[in-house]
Amino acid sequence: MQTHIKTGLLIGLLALSVSCKKFLEVRPVDTLSGSEFWQNQDDALKGINGAYRLLLDKFLESTLYNTGDFRAGWWNWFNKRNLAALGRNDLLSGDLGSSDGSDRPKNWTQFYKAIAAANLCIDRIPGIPDPAFSQQNRKALVAEARFIRAFTYFYMVRLYGDVPLQLNPYETNIKPRADMLAVLDTCIQDLGSCEQDLPISYDDPTNRAVRATRGAALTLMAHMYMWKAGFDAAHKQQYWQQAADLGKQVMDLGVYQLLPYEKETFQTIFKGRSLEGIFELSLDINYGVQFHSLIAQWVLHEPVIHSSGNLYGGFGSEITPKREFLDKIYPSGESDKRFDLWFDDPYSNANPQSAMYLKFSSVSNPTTRDYDANFIMFRYAGLILLRAEALANLGQNAEAITLLNMIRTRAGARNYSGSGGPALQDAIFLERTKELWGEGHFYYDLVRTGRVMDRNQCEDYLTPEQFQRRGWTWPIDLNAVKNNPLIIQNEFWSR
Repeated sequence: MQTHIKTGLLIGLLALSVSCKKFLEVRPVDTLSGSEFWQNQDDALKGINGAYRLLLDKFLESTLYNTGDFRAGWWNWFNKRNLAALGRNDLLSGDLGSSDGSDRPKNWTQFYKAIAAANLCIDRIPGIPDPAFSQQNRKALVAEARFIRAFTYFYMVRLYGDVPLQLNPYETNIKPRADMLAVLDTCIQDLGSCEQDLPISYDDPTNRAVRATRGAALTLMAHMYMWKAGFDAAHKQQYWQQAADLGKQVMDLGVYQLLPYEKETFQTIFKGRSLEGIFELSLDINYGVQFHSLIAQWVLHEPVIHSSGNLYGGFGSEITPKREFLDKIYPSGESDKRFDLWFDDPYSNANPQSAMYLKFSSVSNPTTRDYDANFIMFRYAGLILLRAEALANLGQNAEAITLLNMIRTRAGARNYSGSGGPALQDAIFLERTKELWGEGHFYYDLVRTGRVMDRNQCEDYLTPEQFQRRGWTWPIDLNAVKNNPLIIQNEFWSR
């Protein structure tokens, strides 16, 4: 498979119906987009919006958003063999199938479509001839395209490890996979060169969190450094410090808030575009953006409403968290608003499937259960805990505890009053698990901290040998391997 998508995809991109005969095939942009495009600021905005939509389409087609929660296990599947395959890390299983989207994270084609669109924006926006298009606005939109590209590469690294790095929309040579840490270094340098060009916020509230900002770029870089720290032990102290510093910069911007966890208000956070949101992918069924992936609906839709239509003729979800996992993260006798607000009847003895997960209960239609809430990628609570983790790793315990207790206080949980070191690090990890459950971070946190090799943390844990052979990755789609002779399958999946 070739390693560069058609760079002249703009017309199809704007129609949101991009296709390619061969993955990452390159053709000169002028042969497809014509001279009538890239003429003004509106064209530039269309290009940026098209790149966002191409990225969103990847999440709409598959289980991608949920794999960060499913792959560690700790779920009752109730005859869902495809989900069970994810939970036991059997990603070559025949139970994963294209009809429900459970096999599609293997295929990185759609990611590279988004990258190609971003590359095209970066290349063409500076040369737009419209004199009314200010240099400040040009730089901001180019920086936004760089953010989209960097975020896409970050997500791919967490899925596949090493990936081909494509920054030039016109390059035609096929490429091998680049080392994932080098990919992240490139993205960090790229973002660092332009994050000042991004706005801190947007005047239009409909753009809140769904378009790149300075805070989103700083948060993304902090996540990249924390990932690098997990795989480059020689420099982990440096990376932790950089992540902590970036987290402070985000907090110092003064534009994000921890919103109250109350019954009347908590759903606004997970609907999206709240003051807590840092970066989200926008879903809105009023504009025809609907989430139909069945495998994702089981965790995000069915736990939302009591439904009598499941296979068992009862109410509730066809998947539920295991009791031992809930007991671990929510110890008996300890108050926590998140447990009270997000879980409905989780310990039912009469009908275990009556358990509901209400965190994402912003559905607009109780009959069709069309999901009408954004994919939340980064939010303020997660950034605070990421910074707390970095500080705890550095031995800066007092500040780490202060940040941890900001999250616990909002949740109505008792403050942490223990010591530093491993106890504090474990407490922060547990807090991230509770706070971000259902938002797709858990498995990636297990991987980058090495906890994926701890049977007490991960139901389907990896041995050190399996971890080194990249058992935490997804297998790469066979078409990519067949069509590009330079692409080598992840070792763990070379069976």
